[in-house]
Parts: sequence; structure tokens; C-alpha cells
Amino acid sequence: MRRTPVIAILLLLVAVLSVGCATMSLLESVESLVQQAKELLDARRFDEALAKLTEAIRRDPTQWKAYLYAAQAYIGKLDWTAALTNIRRARELAPSDGAVLTTLGESLFGAGREALQRGTFAVAVGHFVEYVKLRPADAAGYLNAGRAYLGTRNWGDAVHVLSDGLGRASDPTARQEFARTLLDGGRQALSLGEARGAIGLLREYVRQEPADVAAYLNLGKAYVNAGEHIEALGAFRRVLELAPQNDEARRFLLGR
Repeated sequence: MRRTPVIAILLLLVAVLSVGCATMSLLESVESLVQQAKELLDARRFDEALAKLTEAIRRDPTQWKAYLYAAQAYIGKLDWTAALTNIRRARELAPSDGAVLTTLGESLFGAGREALQRGTFAVAVGHFVEYVKLRPADAAGYLNAGRAYLGTRNWGDAVHVLSDGLGRASDPTARQEFARTLLDGGRQALSLGEARGAIGLLREYVRQEPADVAAYLNLGKAYVNAGEHIEALGAFRRVLELAPQNDEARRFLLGR
């Protein structure tokens, strides 16, 4: 009879060890799935990698590398929505990991560009604003955020973000892109009857391109439409300084 407690204890130990072994086996299986998925990902076999990662996540929903690799696989498939869903989960689990932050940036930029192409400008704004916060030194984020704001006709925020980005753009080609976007936005606002929006954009543009006659002429027209006649006179006089024979500027100055 005295042996019964001893046997019970032994059986309990066996059960505990069995559970422990099963747990270790499960963990090893998850890690193996993730490793296999990484190898498939490196080989650009995205669908096969995702199948492995889906199973790994099913078994262990806290496996942050599985979400990271899934996001990278979806980037490879240009599925930006799924990429963002997975990388946001990875960031929740590993908020400081460098690979996670890099992949989040890539996902936001890709999703933002796709939204711009589709004309869903408010969505693009959200992605690029988040991207700029994540990578404040990358001028491309500001440029695309500015384009997205122009799409929503949010002229003030467009001027602000484009001006901010100009201060970070050291490459001459990039600066030309910013200037062109300001000019296009100013023309767009003017054609839509948004005089004050046009003023902000064109005024920033001529700071970058002070010899552009057509831009000063449009700026003068925007001032006229906004009822700012003194500023309009200054813009038209600048036109004549650059192009003394400009008849349109002369007509505005003479009130005809």
C-alpha cells in the first residue's frame, strides 16, 4: 500500500516530462517551419513560403519572425495590404527590430504609391504620413505625401510637406521634382478656382525657380482672384523684369 504514493508520483513525473517533450517538439516544429519559409522566401517562392508561415502562425501566434517573413513574401507578390497587416503584427511583437522597421517602411511606401496610382489620395496620405514619421530623412516620402495632399485638394498641407521635403533633398534631380510638383499643384489649384491654395504653392515654387516668367504670371492671376491687388502688382512687375515685352502682364498692370 505504501508503494501507491510513489507510483503516483512517478506517473505524474512521466506525464510532466511527456508534456514538456511535446512542447519542445512543437516549438522545434514551428522554428523549422519558419526556417524553411525563409529559404523559400530567399528563393522567391513566395506562395510556398506563405503556406509554411501560415502553419507556423497557426501553431504559435506569437512567432514574430513568421509575420515578418510573411510581410516580405507579400511584398514580393506586390500585395501591400497583406504586407502591412503582417508587418504591423510583427511590430507589435518586436517593436525595435531593425528588419521589422525596414519592412514596415517598404510596405508603407509601396502601399502609398499604389494608392496614388489608383487615385485613392486620402489613403495615400495616411500611408505616406506614417512613412515620413518612420523615416524622417527620406525626401521621397515628403514628395509623395505632397502629391497625395494635392490629390485631396489640401493645398496648405501640400505646401507644408513639400517645403519640408525640399529642405531634406540634396540631390538636384530630387529638388527639381519637388519644384515641378509645387508648380503643377499651383496650376491645378488655380484652374479649380482655389486662388489661395494656388498662391501658397506658386509662391513656394518661385522661391526655388525665381526666373520662371509663366509661374510669376500665374501667381499674379492668383493674387488678383484672391483680391490681393498689391501683391498681384508685385508679381506682374516681376514678370516684366524678366520679360519686358510680356503683353499679358502689361494688360494686368494697366487694368485692361
